[in-house]
Amino acid sequence: MFPPDLSVGNQDAGINSPPAILSVRTDDQELTEPGPVIFDQGNGTLNVELIDTDLTDVLFVRVFVDYALDHQTAPRVLCSAPANGKAQRSVTCSTNALCPPEDVADPKDNTMQIMVFDREPLEAGNPQFQQLPEGGLATSRFFFLTCAAPPTKPGAR
Repeated sequence: MFPPDLSVGNQDAGINSPPAILSVRTDDQELTEPGPVIFDQGNGTLNVELIDTDLTDVLFVRVFVDYALDHQTAPRVLCSAPANGKAQRSVTCSTNALCPPEDVADPKDNTMQIMVFDREPLEAGNPQFQQLPEGGLATSRFFFLTCAAPPTKPGAR
């Protein structure tokens, strides 16, 4: 009989843990579910505080607007949080593409889902833009979204 190998370097990778969203902020406020939240067309950022105990996972943040199983649209915001050797990390995403002109011209309440994946989502698959490779896990936050016209600059005509 041989004793078990107790060295850290040769142990099984363990259980894959899902990522979690600790908080979501804009340039000036923390967003609380379900909102509503207002974004100006063409500017701003979204800061997402994340945690994942799988320290080597890159976390992929995707923001979907009006995504439904019968209306699978591509994400409007894409960014990622690289592995940094720590469970907690932060990523800042540009929201320039979040509110296109047609959403501002026809103001209505949209739905916005912020999803975090521990594997890069596949382009194809079901659900489209959210299908993960084997072993991938995800989490999300949901908000009602209103898109507004950008503020006018002083002196602009």
